[in-house]
Amino acid sequence: MKGNIKERTYYNVKDFGAVADGKTLNSKALQKAIDACHANGGGEIIFPKGQYVLSTVFLKSNVWIYLEEGAEILGSLDFYDYAPEEEIDYPKYQDSSHTYYHCSMFVGIDCENIAIYGNGKIDMRSVWDEDDVRKIVHRGPKCIALKNCKNVEIGGLGIYNVTDLGVYFAGCENVDVFGLKMRVYIDGISPDNSKNVRIHDCEVEAGDDAIVFKSSYTLNRLDICKDIHVWSCKLKSRCYALKFGTETNGGFENILIENIQIKETRIGGIGIESVDGAVIDGVTIRNVEMKNVNAPLFIHLGKRMRGPAGREIGEIKNILIENVTAEGPYEPYEIVAWNYESFVKNDFYQAPWAFGRATGFDDRMQGMTAESPWQMTSNACGLEGKPLKNIVLRNVHLKLDGGVQTFERNVPETAQAYPEVYVYGRILPAKGIYFRYVDGLTLDNVTVETARADVREDFVFDKVENVKVS
Repeated sequence: MKGNIKERTYYNVKDFGAVADGKTLNSKALQKAIDACHANGGGEIIFPKGQYVLSTVFLKSNVWIYLEEGAEILGSLDFYDYAPEEEIDYPKYQDSSHTYYHCSMFVGIDCENIAIYGNGKIDMRSVWDEDDVRKIVHRGPKCIALKNCKNVEIGGLGIYNVTDLGVYFAGCENVDVFGLKMRVYIDGISPDNSKNVRIHDCEVEAGDDAIVFKSSYTLNRLDICKDIHVWSCKLKSRCYALKFGTETNGGFENILIENIQIKETRIGGIGIESVDGAVIDGVTIRNVEMKNVNAPLFIHLGKRMRGPAGREIGEIKNILIENVTAEGPYEPYEIVAWNYESFVKNDFYQAPWAFGRATGFDDRMQGMTAESPWQMTSNACGLEGKPLKNIVLRNVHLKLDGGVQTFERNVPETAQAYPEVYVYGRILPAKGIYFRYVDGLTLDNVTVETARADVREDFVFDKVENVKVS
């Protein structure tokens, strides 16, 4: 464990009244320990082996929290034990999950040199907002929510059954997230307008997105995600495994993602989106293996423009995606529920072809089966007058299900408002990747195969300039 405190003082949470019986609410005891540790110049609070029930605690600078092997923090089963949402006196362009922080287990605001790490685990125990007092479809407390913090480490833990964002940090600098094993109902790891971030050696199964980068207005200003490195992670998701967006007010710069394994993901493997004015400039994604993923690739510039008035449409440029494979077998799998309704229905099973309902289609009504042409088409699309720029795909090999015999050749100009891979339709004129409004596109050793005969071309280039294919 790294840190900036030269002489570390240790505190046992039991010395402050914590009881490891799996029943007693220990939030006040832990808060006393945090306050004392902070007042004395900082140190490390230790959770010995046992089960500790918690709701909300507020972190302070120079305080590290360590879970010994066999230590388990359990979320209170009463949603009302958690702190209510704080008052916000600035515009709320982003959704509530990215606006409020207090309704969480661990809250850190304006802290430095903090950590939550160890060999134990945190189980939030599927605590939903049953009465929907937050008015965000019953989402409950986050696990870890940080804002404007510096020098942060979150590592080694198991994090389970979170009903809002799992690990969310906005406006933070110098953040290490490592060695986490997560199984959560909403997003797994979410950096928002954060800089100098390292995420590695994590295993994330998420009902929403596994690792998702945001650039929202939660800081009451435009900002960017910058200098982020993600590597050696295993991801599984009901939505996207790797995603930029949808909160995209500011921008993203110098992002490197490598050595990633993605499996059993319902919507898409890689999603790069700017719909609220963000400039995405300088993203490298390499050495990615996908298995049983619906649409491997989605790059989308849109104009939802949910943000400050007068903001111009964003840009997506200088994207390199290389050494990527996507293949089957495309078969059903077990996965965590992806919202309150799904949880109540005990929905822990996903068939790739049973996507569900979305604008313009409803697979449930259409009776989709494994024999249907079900796989959604990967696409990379800019806008008229705002093309994607300098997009390079190298050593990308797609082994898809195929099976399309008839399709609509005319793709709508106007996308659906919410950016998903099906914004222009589920089945597009290419079996591999459909490109539109791109200036500077390189395909170097990009191949497409289908398990079933498919009448479409591998690639379609619509209003694309400066194309190189080799």
